[in-house]
Amino acid sequence: MIQNKLQLIPIVCCLCLAILACAACENEDDIDEIFTGKTWYMNGGIISGKKLNSEVQNFYTDAKTDAYYITFSSQTFKGKLTNGDSFSGTWSANGKKQTIKLKLTEAPAASSPFDKQIYYILAGATSYRSGADFLQLRKDGDNVLYLGNRR
Repeated sequence: MIQNKLQLIPIVCCLCLAILACAACENEDDIDEIFTGKTWYMNGGIISGKKLNSEVQNFYTDAKTDAYYITFSSQTFKGKLTNGDSFSGTWSANGKKQTIKLKLTEAPAASSPFDKQIYYILAGATSYRSGADFLQLRKDGDNVLYLGNRR
């Protein structure tokens, strides 16, 4: 009898681990925690497959400290590119699938070619990735904006 009970212990342990593993797979991002009330500042990206490295260093010169950000409220967002070119719109996200849709209602003038590329990624963003201090907005693998919670 004791022998049979001892044989059940590994089986019960495996079942418990399997249940925990399945529960972890069902995790869903807390959309409000990631987006609502948050301001995210651009600190890099990939445009047409090219990583932005030297360009990032020039984002926040003294003249452009109020540029390259996006702020989310519960259903809307607003942000700025360079030269005060602002944009805004509505957004929705699916925390389980990590998808996002940004619908721009106010499009920026996007005066520079760089700003036009940023706008192109924002307008076409289909997914996101996030952590405590970063957010990635992805149009596709070759077009990604990297944002942080600090400049």
